[in-house]
Order: sequence, then C-alpha cells, then structure tokens
Amino acid sequence: MQPGTQTAAVSKNALWTGYVISALPALFLLLDAVFKLLKPAPVVETTVQLGYPESVILPLGIVLLACTLVYMIPRTSMLGAILLTGYLGGAVATHVRISNPLFTHTLFPIYVGALVWGGLFLRDDRLRGLIPLQSATDLQSGAQPASGSKKTLWAGRIISALPVLALLFSGVLKLAKPAPVVEEFGRLGYAESAALTIGILELGSTIVYLIPRTSVLGAILMTGYLGGAVATHVRIGDPFLNVFGPILFGAMAWGGLYLRDERLRALIPLRS
Repeated sequence: MQPGTQTAAVSKNALWTGYVISALPALFLLLDAVFKLLKPAPVVETTVQLGYPESVILPLGIVLLACTLVYMIPRTSMLGAILLTGYLGGAVATHVRISNPLFTHTLFPIYVGALVWGGLFLRDDRLRGLIPLQSATDLQSGAQPASGSKKTLWAGRIISALPVLALLFSGVLKLAKPAPVVEEFGRLGYAESAALTIGILELGSTIVYLIPRTSVLGAILMTGYLGGAVATHVRIGDPFLNVFGPILFGAMAWGGLYLRDERLRALIPLRS
C-alpha cells in the first residue's frame, strides 16, 4: 500500500495553501473538543440550551478530539474528514431544529466542513480526481473509476445500493408527509415545515451519490445528512439501534465506493 500513503504531486503553493486551510478548522475543532472535555459553565449552558443533556458533553468532546486527530494525521486525513463531516452534520441539524440564524449559526458548521475538505482538495491531486470541479473533457482520465475485480465491483455496487434505496424511500416519504412522518418529526423536535426541506436535501444528496462522476461528493453530502440524524437521536435519548442506523448507512455508502474504486482505497488505506 506504499503508493497510497504518498501525497500526489502538487505545486508548492497549492500544497502550503492546503496545509494552512486545513489547519484553521483543525485548530478550531481541537479547541472546541478541549472545552467539551473541561466542561466550563458556558459550555454546559450552551449545550443544554441546544437541547442536549449535560451527560453527552464529555462523549462529544472525546469523539470530536478523536476525529480531529485522525484528520491531522496525513495517512488518515481522508478518513478524518469523513468522520468530521458526520460530526458537523449533527451540529447543522441541532441549529436547524431550534431555528437559529441561518448564516451565523446553522451554516457555520458547513463553513468549517468546506475548509476541512478544501484543504485536502488542494493538498492531494487524487482527491481532485474523485471530486472533479472541471469539465469531463478537462479531467477525462480522472473522471473514470479505477478498475478492480468483478466480484469486488459488484459487491461495492450492492453495498452502495442498500443505503441509496433506504434514503430514496425516506426522502419520498418526507415529501409526501403522511401522518406517521409528521408525528415522527414532532417526536424528534422538528417543525412539520422542515420535512419538505429535509426530504429535498436527502433526495438531492442521494442522487448526487448515484452519479458515478460525483459519487464521492454525494457520499460527503450524505455523511453530513446522516450525521444530523445521529445527533437528533442522541439528543432525545433514543435506543442504540436508532442511533446506529444512520452510522451503518454512512459506512455502507463509503464502503460501497471503497470497493468500487481503487483510487479511494489509496486515499483511505486500511493496510500498512
């Protein structure tokens, strides 16, 4: 796996710009994690105001610290970015539920997530091949999935299909808004009016995931969405299976891609 541990060749300007951009969210999230571990009064008050019990502050701090450290290690930075995306998605959902201001509160975790991925994007050409921002003509070689065995490819497709079908079905239900869905939204603490917007976001991210050229971008969007689902279930003290479900779907979304594309396996090496 030696080739997968090396950053693809990039210009020095792009590399150092990427390091600086990556450092900004990393330092902010490390500081946030430390405050959660120390639990000063303002942190406890803010967490309770957001609807979470005080007992979750320490576990949140541990999770955030671990995800940020994984992101800071060059060999596992891609995995760390995925984990942080889920965490930040939970922060977005928290602000949406209590109708906090859009640009200063609700979108702030998205700003941080954009810096997390933007830094990686500048530092590694391989990621640029997986998240192409140019035309297919300009990136023809990078837009094609790397080859793999037929068994691995089909296993990846099947694993990817499971969360896709679940999220498409869930998104359609949110758009239709039958009585059970409205009741569940109330139980989760969301206004009925949020169902349509959340359904559109759920369907949009899943459709982006279904398009081969944008599948990694779709997985990132789905991870943020599913992170919001995890945070919602944690906040109201739902059973473990409710919390684990979105985590499983996220793991399957990335696992399917991992099996289907060798370039992603190079960015998330699971072997020495």
